[in-house]
Amino acid sequence: MAIDTTRTLEIRLSPWRMIGVIAVGLGFVLLSLFITPAHGFTGQVVGGFGVTFFGFIALVAVWRLFALRGPIVTVSPSGIRDVRLTGRVVPWSAIRSVSTWSAYNQPAIVLGVDPAYERALKLTTLARLTRPLNAAVGADGLCIASQGLKMGHEALLETITAYWQGARGDRA
Repeated sequence: MAIDTTRTLEIRLSPWRMIGVIAVGLGFVLLSLFITPAHGFTGQVVGGFGVTFFGFIALVAVWRLFALRGPIVTVSPSGIRDVRLTGRVVPWSAIRSVSTWSAYNQPAIVLGVDPAYERALKLTTLARLTRPLNAAVGADGLCIASQGLKMGHEALLETITAYWQGARGDRA
């Protein structure tokens, strides 16, 4: 199915998907709490890490559910914007590659942005803090996660790729 790359597409949060992310995060927090006392020092370290990590994920999801309003990802003929990363539109001309990366069955779309443009881009605090960590595990670029959005990963990847190729003049 051909994607109309002449219009602007606004993708919003799905409250039900965000509630699912929160529930999974809290479930892993509870699981981590059960691991902690049963396995001595190792259990305390692993359980403590699990509580901290998954608790943070759940808190960020709760914050996004209530704080983020309007379109989260905007894909247009001029570029792409994800308010979780930056308030500015990243023009297609600054994007060198579009790929996908996955960890623990959680895929993300990775935009390889021109380094000079990325240095000038004002990233959100969370994006700025996670950018080097993502690069260290192989996701070297701006990562757009579809978790919690009304559009799934495959559809979002197909859409972004179509707009990017259209802006470059690719006919593939």
